[in-house]
Amino acid sequence: MIIEVENIKNGLPGVAPVTAAHLYESFMCCMHYHSHNETTLLSLSGYEQPVTLKWRDYYDAQISRTYTDEQYNTEHGAVCLSIMLTLSLTPYTVIMRSRKGTGFDYWLGIKDTVLFQKKARLEASGILKGDDRLMDKRYKAKSLQTQKSDDSGLPAYISIVEFSRPKAIFKKKEL
Repeated sequence: MIIEVENIKNGLPGVAPVTAAHLYESFMCCMHYHSHNETTLLSLSGYEQPVTLKWRDYYDAQISRTYTDEQYNTEHGAVCLSIMLTLSLTPYTVIMRSRKGTGFDYWLGIKDTVLFQKKARLEASGILKGDDRLMDKRYKAKSLQTQKSDDSGLPAYISIVEFSRPKAIFKKKEL
């Protein structure tokens, strides 16, 4: 499977193109920070096929001055890749940002549906550099966090992105 990460810049029903471009630039900064090539293999936990990330690195002095906060870049870069994993691995697209305190980041709806209905939830988290133990710990914490909205009865997808290798956990949480 090949994921053309830069395609997020076209926007989604619940992510304006300018916001999507910002998410992409944060992703690019994280990948550039670790000197990853513009065609990079992603190790995806629980997924047997190879996943190739294709992205364009246009990092320059202006981008460097714009994106100086590594924690901010990691969070937003992880959202970028998590959304692209959602588009590639599920029947869903992002239809709306959730409010603070809900326990998740985005509402998901069925792709190519005129009437956008809330069908699932997405919680994304990023780690600039860490090991499997840290990723597993973060996954468990985010699983617990989504319990706030489990009474919705809707599935939750939890995505943990680690940029140094790069590696991701992308799983549907069992209710």
